[in-house]
Amino acid sequence: MLDPVRFSPTALSKTQITKGLLSALAAAVCALTSTGCDQSNTAPSQAAQTAVSNTATSPSAPAQTQGPSTTTAQPAGVAQASAPSQDTAAAESEPVDGPPPLRLEPAVLDFGIIAPGKQAEGVCKLINTGTKELEVLTVQPGCKCTAINDIAGQKIPVGGSIDLKAAMTAQSAPGTKRADIKILIDGYTEVVTLGLVNEVSLPIRVSPAYLNAVKDQPQSGRIVVESIDKQPFRICSIGGKKPNLVGFDMEKDEPRSQYLVDWDFARDFPEGVAPRYWIIETDRADCPLVDVFVRHESSLPRPSLKLTDYRHTFGRLEEGTSHEFTVDISDLPESERVITAASSSSVARVELLSSEREGSITHVKLKVTPQAGTLGVHFIPFNLYTNSKQQNVAVWGQWVPKGTVGCFGR
Repeated sequence: MLDPVRFSPTALSKTQITKGLLSALAAAVCALTSTGCDQSNTAPSQAAQTAVSNTATSPSAPAQTQGPSTTTAQPAGVAQASAPSQDTAAAESEPVDGPPPLRLEPAVLDFGIIAPGKQAEGVCKLINTGTKELEVLTVQPGCKCTAINDIAGQKIPVGGSIDLKAAMTAQSAPGTKRADIKILIDGYTEVVTLGLVNEVSLPIRVSPAYLNAVKDQPQSGRIVVESIDKQPFRICSIGGKKPNLVGFDMEKDEPRSQYLVDWDFARDFPEGVAPRYWIIETDRADCPLVDVFVRHESSLPRPSLKLTDYRHTFGRLEEGTSHEFTVDISDLPESERVITAASSSSVARVELLSSEREGSITHVKLKVTPQAGTLGVHFIPFNLYTNSKQQNVAVWGQWVPKGTVGCFGR
């Protein structure tokens, strides 16, 4: 959760703006009267009150001449408004330097486990625990992954509440995602922050969700692979090879719901170069492939274009099947346009279908098509070309013979 955001106490609140308008209106009324207004003393003197009284009861009587005075009689029928003291006016006009009396229920919206790219929704109640009505000035999500209903301008009565609805779209890569929503109440300098959290995971979860094999970090370790629903499953292969499962014999032991996997960078990636994802194949129909991000110098992206995501997969497909997918580029200059795509793989080709701008995002639609006879898990590296730049990307997945169920293992 971010530190509280504070607004300058000198910023004008709605109360201050209203008082300013009223003062301007009063000055205009004074200017239109023949006697004018003395703003230094709004209470008329006793002599002025007497003069007004005599004029009202004796219309023919000449006006009494008064000596110099700092007060001027107000026209008959104009109500006298007593001005608040300077202390009271200052207290009403200055924003409160602190948080508003607002309670959030819940204080954090936990969306739980979300599948990659899916959206979850939740509701938070904003409860007024103070002694005065509160008004919402603005609500601002801190992440493009978050959408909210518009409650700006809504008022919360004392003891009452309003609902803030929020939707959070899961990132594509597994792992925990946090965001926040900032709520500003009229007359208060401190923002109230609603926390958001979710865990992105496939039905089979890996913990931790990546291998941290960058320089100066351990080059071996263990990860836990488990089913979220606690149902038993089999690990068929990892990276196209027989998995190293701790305390489990694939030939003898019954399937489990959780496995401990041993990894070693030098053993599992003998050439010293790793693909961006280490692929675990399982026998579950709803999750045949599980990807583990490999953090290594050879797998980290080298962006020349600003992609919104680097995880692109077609999952498991039958032999010979093509797949269409989209790569999004953000903030592509108007002078830049995507002109083609080309694969550097011998097992599949990638072709550009279309490129369309939507606001600050350019949607690049592509298609990957395997060569005849291509089977197993494959990474298909390809380049996106604009009129002046190129960006290396990869799409991955598995092709299996038609009718394959469970493990394929190649």
